[in-house]
Amino acid sequence: MEWIESDLLKGNAAGEDARRPLTVIVPQGAADRKYPVYYCLAPWTSAGRTQTQWEPFKESLIDRVERLTASGQIKPAIFVSPDLFTEFGGSQYINSQYLGPHGDHLVHELIPYIEKNYPVLGGPQSRGVFGRSSGGFGALRLAMDYPGTFAAVACHSGDMGFDLLYRRDLVDLCYALARYSGNPDAYLKALRAAPKIDGKSIHTLMLLGMAAFYSPNEKSGYDLPIDLFTGELKLDVWQRWASHDPVLMIDELKNQEALRALSLLYIECGNRDQYHLHFGARQLRRKLERYGIAHKGLEFDDNHSGTAYRYDVSLPMMNEVLRHQT
Repeated sequence: MEWIESDLLKGNAAGEDARRPLTVIVPQGAADRKYPVYYCLAPWTSAGRTQTQWEPFKESLIDRVERLTASGQIKPAIFVSPDLFTEFGGSQYINSQYLGPHGDHLVHELIPYIEKNYPVLGGPQSRGVFGRSSGGFGALRLAMDYPGTFAAVACHSGDMGFDLLYRRDLVDLCYALARYSGNPDAYLKALRAAPKIDGKSIHTLMLLGMAAFYSPNEKSGYDLPIDLFTGELKLDVWQRWASHDPVLMIDELKNQEALRALSLLYIECGNRDQYHLHFGARQLRRKLERYGIAHKGLEFDDNHSGTAYRYDVSLPMMNEVLRHQT
């Protein structure tokens, strides 16, 4: 693991660290060859550095890459695991006026850094990006927000279909923040001092984090899409959230063109996803078909959790379209 200092993230309103850990997996004997690059985006409640660490009953990214390479399912390549973890529990890998320009950092700082300091082929046709949950959302958003940057995109259980994903849970914010007079900062301060963080608090943090990415506010940090007293939806704020939903974003011509230019667009989700993301994935795939955008889509029998094993499906697909040294 190494550290990268981001000029773009410096001075962000949230005070998040601009110095970020970075994990790069390089094939053995890489000195005399150049390789394509896979960027792995961590899900919410995870981080770049944890993707490569050993855990009981789980295969790390390093072990997975070594196994897939040894078996010939993928050719030797460089894997990059960036770390944009925030105090809310993760990143959506998009720009935020509050948390900083995460998307710009990845594309305009991290990619040039990798291509300057590692034996990579360089250029869009040698780059792929993949991830689960927020990482899957991030992979899809990077493809749309920065067209021509990647050739292959794999979105595993990515955030989409926001009506089903978020709206039913927003009322949880009313209960969680009631003890703090509706003040998220007071809630966060108490959470920092707590000896542990339970599942409900993780969920509240996630919703606050989504607000920090989808509805940032230069003065207060972010706007919440629900009235904390009445439980009513604030339609103006919710519309800002909805503008980030891939299911709606695909209706814009520029996003259609960005995805149409990919050599591989892979979208999958478990058919029992507890966040209902399989419905969002179905909606997106239906629109992709309507707009004539080539893609591969799949549902599998599982829920949202612990699905990194599905990278065994997407990485060989990405391997087939990425440029390798001959």
